[in-house]
Amino acid sequence: MSCFVGRVKELKNVSIDCFLNSNIYSTAYFLSHCHTDHMRGLRSDIFLKRLRSEAHIYLYCSEITAHILTVETTFAALMHKIKVLPLGVSTIVQILDPDGSSEDVTVSVIPTGHCPGAVMFLFEGEMGKILYTGDFRLCEGDVSRFRQLHHLDGSVKVIDKLYVDTTFLSHQYMQFPSRLSSISILCNLITSWLQEGSDNDIYIQMPAKYGSEAVFIAVAKRLGMKVHVSSSAYNIYKNIAEIQEAVTDNPCCTRIHACQAYNWRFCDETAILPCQGKLSKLRIIKPCALSFTSEVYDGSLESAVLKCNDQELFKICYSSHCSYREVEHFIRYLKPRQIEACVVPRNMKEADILRLLKEVSRWGDSFTDAPVLTVSSSKGTENGMSTDMTSVCSVRLTEQQNMSTSDNETDVNKAYGGNVQNGGHHVDPEIYKLIAEDFKPKIGDSDMDIRQSISLEFLEYAAGQNSSLV
Repeated sequence: MSCFVGRVKELKNVSIDCFLNSNIYSTAYFLSHCHTDHMRGLRSDIFLKRLRSEAHIYLYCSEITAHILTVETTFAALMHKIKVLPLGVSTIVQILDPDGSSEDVTVSVIPTGHCPGAVMFLFEGEMGKILYTGDFRLCEGDVSRFRQLHHLDGSVKVIDKLYVDTTFLSHQYMQFPSRLSSISILCNLITSWLQEGSDNDIYIQMPAKYGSEAVFIAVAKRLGMKVHVSSSAYNIYKNIAEIQEAVTDNPCCTRIHACQAYNWRFCDETAILPCQGKLSKLRIIKPCALSFTSEVYDGSLESAVLKCNDQELFKICYSSHCSYREVEHFIRYLKPRQIEACVVPRNMKEADILRLLKEVSRWGDSFTDAPVLTVSSSKGTENGMSTDMTSVCSVRLTEQQNMSTSDNETDVNKAYGGNVQNGGHHVDPEIYKLIAEDFKPKIGDSDMDIRQSISLEFLEYAAGQNSSLV
């Protein structure tokens, strides 16, 4: 599961792919792609209010991601606060600091091959060069073609810190077939089934709402038949040039469907296709990766297909995340000085990821070439606040609570249905904001960094309290 909580340590006022807790108080936000695990808090009232109320705060993303957001009514009135970062162009972004100062950072977006609009972010500035991959699937050799990662003379830029997707950094997933190979297998399964009978239909069971559009495009080109998708998906795809010609929202003009999730009930060799309301001889094809461990997929095309039962249900090895070897190639090509894993795969611990990172980051002849390895972690926090900060600031909390009037406590309890706590008893989140303001550093303070850290911790806790009371 993802363990990245939005903060890029080298850019204290930037948050990526997480819009909860202390991320609310960043001054520049970046969204790598539109998958829900990277959009936490994006639709929350507190984040949307932050965008509306702060004139110089924006959400940065790719053109396709911006388009997907425009289709949602949540963001319809906030499109002026979404800034598109074009592919192939480096953009200077001004990162504001709460003290009124600012820092110019050059940001380049690089396609990741994960889903439509998915990009990685390369930040360059006084803090060095920071690369955040988001979710990505690059085959071996792909990274060498991205000019944003190279100097004009072709040499590789030195990446000071790499935040990397480690979803399949495991010996259980050493390799995956290329997506072109997977799509070829899928097209063959579709063609053979449709040719067997005029009553035969295909249902493609997609692993996520977005991410398999390359399948639709290839199927439409090879078979000359569009793929039926849901109305909500079609509303997005119809304005994306690369996809619009491959899909339709009319279930009756095609025999290939990927319209919504169904719990299939077979009757003999037939199943009901709900979008048409009729019995069909149905072959279900499920592109996926988790089922294809190294024990199942050995590199051959034959092992990239699993027939799941006596019915026409097939799984095809298709991954939108890098395999172990692809992550290894990516890291060894870039040779970053520091690496932070953003995902701890299922049934693994942080120590396992660190060991595997060490395996894939061996280069050079001396110990000094080894990068610093870490794992993103939200451990040591409670309700969004560091547990050690609770003891450091407990006295100040008590003082602020004593200052609140009984009338105020009554009003808060009414507003939240009696749901206000501190250590088992709810507390008005505004108290934590008052504490944060009390600790906010002033010019000339000798302990400015410490006070700033404490202030941010209490702001994060206040945000956490607000979200828990919704």
